Amino acid sequence: MRTVACWDNRVVWNSVFRKRDNRGLAASAAGGDVDHVFRRSARVLGYDDVAIFLKVAREGSFVAAAEALGLPTSTVSRRVAALEARFRTQLLRRTTRAVSLTDDGRAFVDRAAAAMDELEAAARGLDVCDSRLSGRLTVTAPHHVCNEEFAPHLLAFAVKHPDLVMELRLTNGVPDLVEEGVDVAFQLAPLPEGRHVARRLWTAPYMLAASRRFLENHPEAAALDHPRRLGRLPAVMTPPISSWRFVHAGGETLAVTPRVIGASVDDLSLGALAASQGLGAAYLPRGLAGRFPELVEISLGDWKVEDRELYALYPATRQLSPKVRALIDHALAARAAH
Repeated sequence: MRTVACWDNRVVWNSVFRKRDNRGLAASAAGGDVDHVFRRSARVLGYDDVAIFLKVAREGSFVAAAEALGLPTSTVSRRVAALEARFRTQLLRRTTRAVSLTDDGRAFVDRAAAAMDELEAAARGLDVCDSRLSGRLTVTAPHHVCNEEFAPHLLAFAVKHPDLVMELRLTNGVPDLVEEGVDVAFQLAPLPEGRHVARRLWTAPYMLAASRRFLENHPEAAALDHPRRLGRLPAVMTPPISSWRFVHAGGETLAVTPRVIGASVDDLSLGALAASQGLGAAYLPRGLAGRFPELVEISLGDWKVEDRELYALYPATRQLSPKVRALIDHALAARAAH
């Protein structure tokens, strides 16, 4: 028997397997039979054990996790210990006051949280008691990502959900999702380090561009056949991007850090403007560069500029909320229809 209940817009699973499958496995929500499962088959990774571990990681306490799950603290502790025994590695550091993630535990949370969110989203699809989206939704995005093409989709989502208040912050910096209270951040790769779950959305095509006047003043740019030779040319840098990535027709990849800086601006649109006025070559989104007639593409023979991936990031320490899930799905659908 499997039941799905809607409490405070959260999906609560009670998994009770009354019959053994052909491998002889059985489990109960109380946790007693789970130890038997681990003894019978150490290779099986149970949903409940991972869910309990993630709850402990999010709450930072066995006691708080036990209260949230409605289980005895001893059961929660035993299930996490069983999971560590299964992996043969320590996932949590335990003190008398709190628990914290080890490096292995943090890596597991980053990967497992996304998978668990997918399972819970599937459960929500079967749940008929989901309520309307409401409350505040804090979203961040780089200035160029939230351009005239993408921003209307986000605002259309807000219109679709009148009980939802969207707070949209444009920043080219890297927000601290937890400290700044960000529900979801749209971020271009490379992604920052930190405790977050990343969901890939789509590819943003990039190009190496310079103005015609710049190419007239630097005719050697027209004869480049390798990214390393870019070091001789003035460049327009757009922090936090500090290096430009390229891929060869044969599959080799290379990152190049320009040595001669013609200008540095932390906004892609201003970077494109600086490049269009001849201050240097620039590593730009293809769509943005196309809005400046003065810019032309610099060719590097068999080398191409590596495109960047756009991700949706949300804190690994939080359960993915229905409104964040709905926003991500809306963005993907709007992009596909564009």
